[in-house]
Amino acid sequence: MRASSDRLPIVLTLTAFVLMFIGQSAHERLAEAWILQELRPWLSAGAAELVERFAALALAAAISLYVTGGLYLYLRREFARQAARMATARPHRPGRDVWLYDAICRIFLGRWEAIELKGGKLDLDHADAPVLHDLVSRHIRQLAAEGTLPIWGRQTGNWGLWELAPPEFWKHHQVDYQSFLEADPKLLHALPCHNGGRTVSFGELMTSKTAVDAFCDSVAL
Repeated sequence: MRASSDRLPIVLTLTAFVLMFIGQSAHERLAEAWILQELRPWLSAGAAELVERFAALALAAAISLYVTGGLYLYLRREFARQAARMATARPHRPGRDVWLYDAICRIFLGRWEAIELKGGKLDLDHADAPVLHDLVSRHIRQLAAEGTLPIWGRQTGNWGLWELAPPEFWKHHQVDYQSFLEADPKLLHALPCHNGGRTVSFGELMTSKTAVDAFCDSVAL
């Protein structure tokens, strides 16, 4: 698509030259003799021929510009429509741009703001604590398994790369609530669900701000 639009000026220029050549050729065959015959009573032979040549060039140029301009407007509209269709059809891939800890705070509070701390710990009352625990350990896991909330993490070790956890991963893992209580986004990690496993499967969890906002907006509706 981009290459086609980049070549458009070259194509239009060549088209204009071809049309001018065709126009001049047609003029010479169809109208040259008649124009010279009409001009000779008024002008000398040399002047009449000069005027005829200029008229032929002007007419060919006018026709060429008219046709080329119309073709340019048509092709520009076509390229714009194709670009719009491609942009609409192109699937949007959410990017890893926000800590999962911050995203959970956003879902819990309803706004992009961290849960307040009191004495170095999350400031939660007796009613909020169970709701937050359920959100972290159960609902986030469900959203990730459904693909609504993509979650990236890193394997333990200095050389771990960011990886997008597939939905199947969350069938046997969950976000560790105790690591959330540390109130440090980089310490939030996932653990196996069963057998009391404490081996960190994924650390430094991140997600997509766009996906978080889309989910919150759908819930608000």
